[in-house]
Amino acid sequence: MAEAVAGRGFGFACMPPLVAAVAIGGPYLGYVPATLEYPFNLLYAPILAMAVCAWPVALAKGRIQKVAALALVVFGVAANTAANTYVEGVADGLYAGTVTGACMLGWLLQFRVDGFGGSARIRCRIRLASHLVYWYGITAIRGVFWLVLGLVMADLLNQSILQAEALTASRADLLGEPEMSREVTDQLAEDQRLALFWKVVLIEVAVFTPLWLTGPLVGYYRTWIMQNIEQDLRLALADSWQRLSLRYHGDHRTGDSIFRVQVDASEVTGVLYVLLAISSNVAECLFLLALVALLSPWLGLIAIGGIFPALVLAYWAMRRIRTRNLVMRMANADLMSRIQEAFRTVRINKAYGVEKQSQARFESDSVVAFNTDYRQTRLFAIVNAVQGLIIGSFVLCGTMLMALWANLERPTFANELIALAGFSFVVWNLTAYRWAEERFREATGAFPNIVEAWAKAQTMAMGLRRAFDILDMEPEVRDSADAVPFGTFSQEIRFEDVTFAYGEDRPVLNGVSFAARPGTVTAIVGPTGAGKTTLLNLLLRLYDPDDGSIRVDGRDLRDYRLDSLRANIGVALQEDVLFRLSVRDNIRYAAQDASDESVAEAVRVACVDDFVDGLPEGLDTVLGDRGGRLSTGQRQRLSIARAVVRDTPILVLDEPTSALDAETELRVLSNLADWSAGHVGGTGIRMGARAILLVTHRISTIRRADNILYLDAGRIVESGSHETLMGMTDGRYRAFVESEANLVAAREGDQGDA
Repeated sequence: MAEAVAGRGFGFACMPPLVAAVAIGGPYLGYVPATLEYPFNLLYAPILAMAVCAWPVALAKGRIQKVAALALVVFGVAANTAANTYVEGVADGLYAGTVTGACMLGWLLQFRVDGFGGSARIRCRIRLASHLVYWYGITAIRGVFWLVLGLVMADLLNQSILQAEALTASRADLLGEPEMSREVTDQLAEDQRLALFWKVVLIEVAVFTPLWLTGPLVGYYRTWIMQNIEQDLRLALADSWQRLSLRYHGDHRTGDSIFRVQVDASEVTGVLYVLLAISSNVAECLFLLALVALLSPWLGLIAIGGIFPALVLAYWAMRRIRTRNLVMRMANADLMSRIQEAFRTVRINKAYGVEKQSQARFESDSVVAFNTDYRQTRLFAIVNAVQGLIIGSFVLCGTMLMALWANLERPTFANELIALAGFSFVVWNLTAYRWAEERFREATGAFPNIVEAWAKAQTMAMGLRRAFDILDMEPEVRDSADAVPFGTFSQEIRFEDVTFAYGEDRPVLNGVSFAARPGTVTAIVGPTGAGKTTLLNLLLRLYDPDDGSIRVDGRDLRDYRLDSLRANIGVALQEDVLFRLSVRDNIRYAAQDASDESVAEAVRVACVDDFVDGLPEGLDTVLGDRGGRLSTGQRQRLSIARAVVRDTPILVLDEPTSALDAETELRVLSNLADWSAGHVGGTGIRMGARAILLVTHRISTIRRADNILYLDAGRIVESGSHETLMGMTDGRYRAFVESEANLVAAREGDQGDA
């Protein structure tokens, strides 16, 4: 709580001395009477308690701080109630409000000290965005007005207007009707009752109407607060999710992550709504019970007697509700994953005619989600029914007792305090019965609402826990404390004994070492599962090596800032991901500030101009989802153009030309070779030498590389130029090339026979 209240080195240690100074200064300076006589002792006792509680709130931590903060709130309410109810005059109300304001100042104005000795500086911050605190304050003020004015109006209506009882001296003076005082008359005349009636109407119009009109504004303010909190959480979740390593994304279903970010994150507003309702209901319940207990402690005991078994029932149910809700959310996340999977594979499902099997899997997951939701709803219904029966029986008992006391006109318990406050509830009369019966029902009826809200909070908290799991995860790949920006690339990229495994039972790379220099093309080949794509992922720092190091110009990749490193590497991966944007914006996707000349050069290098000129609006043609009607080869060339336009010193290509025809492939590779060597392009732009690392299986692509790495079982077993490796009689690379050549020859033979 200390971090939640203060945090980032800021604190409010100045608050306790300020509260103590204000509390002592009022009586010392004579602003309020310096006496402990009744009723001022009712004011000074909670003020003193506030001054004491302020110290642990500001300086302690953990449970002590929480208890002290709660006590500070309770004593603050008591001090302001006493000042505005039992002590006459305006000065005492302002005094209690000033002490309360000094406590609030600790939240709004905080300080910290930077540096030491003579160089120390005091910094302060004002927490103007503490909207929940403001909302609580506004709601509390409105609640006090409703309660106090409701009491006064009920007393005036039932006793003075309906039963013609004279007013207390203080109330008669307050209303400007001294002749209606009990010191002047015992009963009010008809004209006096009528005049009093219209004064009550005027007060209600003047006070209750503004309170009623501000209700929607307060509700709007609360909604605005909640929506901003939900938006901030969702953005934080999405940011955290994107920073997580590929190891996490590889082990989790996409639908589950979508459910956490979109659905579970939205529970934050629900939880806050519920917690606000719980806090309001608890405060209202306790306050009403205290007021009812002033009339008769037996009523308080009866209410507690009804609440206790309901608490036991709630305790039994809460753990089961949490468990069932967590299961329900997991089932619904699986269902969303199934839906996402069905949408993604709709083309292949239609091609193979397996729509019924896909529908059957969806129905199975949907039934599981339905059953988990039904079990939780059933438990809610049982708890609410039993709890209503318990509370209802105690309400009936309390109502019967109040009716009996009112019939006997029995004196109330704290009649001296009640009389001092100016109310007529000194005996159980009609007003006392009606008011107490309503408050008793509200107090006992609020508890089932509290339990129900708390149960909802438990279910929502399960969703938030799933959402916060993402926030709590630390990315495996992150910047070190002393990371530096990526500088120039002029010497080499070097892998030194790099070892990596996705898990203890999934080793991928083992002792990989090689170097790639500017102006060269390094091809990485080998059988499926040899670790080729993983090697490129390590260069991008999508993962970090388990052992060994990867260096650029002698500096370990882990010494560079991630954003700076990746900004200097162009990437064209196996998945040709295109967006519902124009061709131009798809090329500029990772280089938003690229000039039109750079885009034109990338289009030329990747041979995109072969087909883009035939599109309806050329480069400004908007593509459909995932590339629309473009062929696989066209999407590959756009992916290459996207990598080229970034103008980076390192280019990483993963199967960049697998879908291109031989002629187009030759042109693209020739352009890439010139581009990597720093030759002048068709637009007249000269670029520096670059290093290209590519993974491919096409012999025509491989033989153009300056250096070929043959990777097998996580090790580089052969390396060199095409001619050098082909010269090895029993070489793995030579066997690979001959096998590919035989496959091509067999394929061409089959086509000739056809």
